[in-house]
Amino acid sequence: MRHVLLSLLIAVPLPSQSGEEVVRRLDAEWARSYAQHDTATAIALFDDHIIVTSGTGSLKDKNGELADIRPTAGLQMHSFRTSSVEVRLSGSAAAVAGLAEWSFTSNGRTNTIRRRYTATYVQGGPLGWRMIALHIGPAPAQ
Repeated sequence: MRHVLLSLLIAVPLPSQSGEEVVRRLDAEWARSYAQHDTATAIALFDDHIIVTSGTGSLKDKNGELADIRPTAGLQMHSFRTSSVEVRLSGSAAAVAGLAEWSFTSNGRTNTIRRRYTATYVQGGPLGWRMIALHIGPAPAQ
């Protein structure tokens, strides 16, 4: 519960913050929600009708994506970070593109995955902005 309140307090836009700053912060909260299995933040951030395209090309809805955030037996998340994040605002919408990298151990095997992502946000929702679309694809070679 403490994480939920802290996340919601962090995400509430301050009068001096630009839309871009708020979206950047919420995008970082999105990544943190996976690392900490924080479904409360994800529920507040995801639009009820979000469209998610996974790295395999399959489509998921809000419940499908929340299943990836929830704790899973045999899975230990080590980190989930974003980098090279770019934000573009257009009226009451924002497009965010960046690199996401996460590390986890599943059934005794440690993996690190790196992907390019694009997220679309619109103003509204309990956090001031909500994610309406997310696309995960291949990352460029390092």
